[in-house]
This record gives sequence, structure tokens and C-alpha cells, in this order.
Amino acid sequence: MSTKILIIRHGETAWNRGKIFRGTYDIPLNENGKQQARLAAEALKDMKIDAAYTSPLSRARKSAEIVTECHGISPVTHDGFIDLDYGEWTGKKDSEVAKLWPNEHKAWTTSPHSVRPPEGTTLKEVFDKSFTAMEELAKKHDGQTIAIFAHRVVNKLLIIGALSLGLERFPFIIQGNCCINEVERLKGGYLIQSINNVSHIKNAGTALLKTDF
Repeated sequence: MSTKILIIRHGETAWNRGKIFRGTYDIPLNENGKQQARLAAEALKDMKIDAAYTSPLSRARKSAEIVTECHGISPVTHDGFIDLDYGEWTGKKDSEVAKLWPNEHKAWTTSPHSVRPPEGTTLKEVFDKSFTAMEELAKKHDGQTIAIFAHRVVNKLLIIGALSLGLERFPFIIQGNCCINEVERLKGGYLIQSINNVSHIKNAGTALLKTDF
């Protein structure tokens, strides 16, 4: 048997648009983010989804609620999919962090797996928790289709794990708001169906940020 897994990023927030570090701060979806979620719902309306799990942060939970409404299921909150904690960077613009922590910021843009934001968490810590959670859910839902609603960092790490890549490949994976990734957990590993599918947003002419910040 196998488990089909949809890994979906939350919709846009004001802090995405402003290039402000979010992490575990609970910033809600903006109106464009809600529309992106509605478009993801439309794209997935004909796919059978047996269960959905979401980060406890409202931007992910609201996206999950919008997408799964027509499937008659209620998303289950799972702490394993909460975002990376940016510590002292939280609430600050990318440009401000670059000025206050120039060395750490430069490392974050080139080799983020080597960086711990001041008072924050590392990619390795988030990877260990999130990938373990996905593996456990894949086993629990053998033969079914599940959806996971999470964040840019978490999604990238889940994909890295599915591809059996090292964390140094983190900068080379893109995750747009409300993108859909589709993987299948087989006995011997993961089959990758699609990564960063945002065609449902682009085809509708809805705004989509050019970077995945």
C-alpha cells in the first residue's frame, strides 16, 4: 500500500508581502491569501482527501479550513508542522536583519542549515520534528490521501526529506504561497509527483509574490 500526501503552503500574509520574518508569530492571512486558498480548494475539489493536518498557526489553519471545506473533513492541528522560530528576527524586515546581524543574515541566505537565529531554532531541529510527523501520519493513513498545511520552511524540509537530500539544498527549493506539492509514500521511499505547483493561482490571474519569502 501507499499514502498520497499533499503538502500545501499557507496563503499570503501581510508579512510575506513586507518581507518580514514570521516564524512562530501568529500573523493571519490577508485577503489575497484567502483568495489563494480558495483557488487551491478549487484545484483539489475533485481529489478525495481522507484527512488533513495543519500547523497550529492561524495562517495555516485558515488555509486548511478553506481548502478542506468541500471534503467534509476538519483539519487536525499538529505541533509537528509549526514554523521555524526566528527568535530575535521575528517581526523584523529582511533588510533590518541584514543590517543588525550582517554575518548571520549572509549565512542564512547562502547556507541556512548552519545558522541559528538569536534565541531561535535551526533547520535541523525543525526537520527532525516535521519529517518524523509526516512519516508517522503516512503510516497511520496507509492507502489513503492526506493533506498537510504548513509553512515555507517546513514544506521545504519535508520535500528535502522525501528526496533524501541534505539540508544544504534548502535554498534550491521554492515554495510559493498556497502551492501544492504531491508526493506518495511507498514501502521503499517517496515518489515525487509535483513540487511548488502554483498553476491554479497563476491561471486565475491572482497576485503571487515573485519570491517565496
